[in-house]
Amino acid sequence: MDSPLGRKLDPGVVTFVVLNIVGLLAYLNPFFAPGLHEDGLQSFAHKTDAPIVFAAAATLCLVLAVADLTAGGLNSKSLAALGVLAALAAVLRTITLPAGANLYFFLVILGGYAFGFRMGFLLGALSFFLSAVVTGGFGPWLPFQMFASAWMGSSAGALRLVTVHAGRRTEVAAVVAFGILWGLLFGAITNLWSWPFFSAGPDISYEAGLGPVETVRRYWNYYILTSFGWDLLRSICNAVILVFVGGPLLRALVRFRERFSFELH
Repeated sequence: MDSPLGRKLDPGVVTFVVLNIVGLLAYLNPFFAPGLHEDGLQSFAHKTDAPIVFAAAATLCLVLAVADLTAGGLNSKSLAALGVLAALAAVLRTITLPAGANLYFFLVILGGYAFGFRMGFLLGALSFFLSAVVTGGFGPWLPFQMFASAWMGSSAGALRLVTVHAGRRTEVAAVVAFGILWGLLFGAITNLWSWPFFSAGPDISYEAGLGPVETVRRYWNYYILTSFGWDLLRSICNAVILVFVGGPLLRALVRFRERFSFELH
């Protein structure tokens, strides 16, 4: 594929960009097309578009994996690592800790950090899909959770670009802080899939036609009332686990990546 400037575009880059655009549009669509939902009927949320979003996400993730395999960004060893990490993360999500926290997040964060933002995206999306298979958690919420998890894994890979030369202790400290942040961000992002369909009062419900400041204020109230406490406990859980296993597991994953990263000449 050639750009107007004559340079050959990486199909993996194009697919990755399109994937992120699909995710953003899926989340933002109810805010720009309010006629698609019925006020007060949260069960109606994304009933019609969720299957389309899921099909698009699954297809594009497959295209991204094939494109990276073809271009050399992935090889058989790293693809196997992706499958193993996704399966382990899916199983860990079934282990429920106090206050609803679980062990899922740290493995996606460490895997994304070690293997890069594109593999981190695939790891987050695939592991959440597999966890839905294991737990029977299929529903219109699934593609939105997959995108949020994918963004977590992808941003962990982007974090490595900033901290990779800062020393191992700094890397681990950055990963711990990242886990704390994403403990909150994951809930704040995934709540958006259903909030436009929620109706429970003028200070916490979405209303079409409001300005951005008032919309953000209402969502902040909604988030604090319904999700912040649970997400804070998840952040603490992420921090504790990453403090104890982050360093050793990160070193093991980085060694694996370096050992099986090679170029064909």
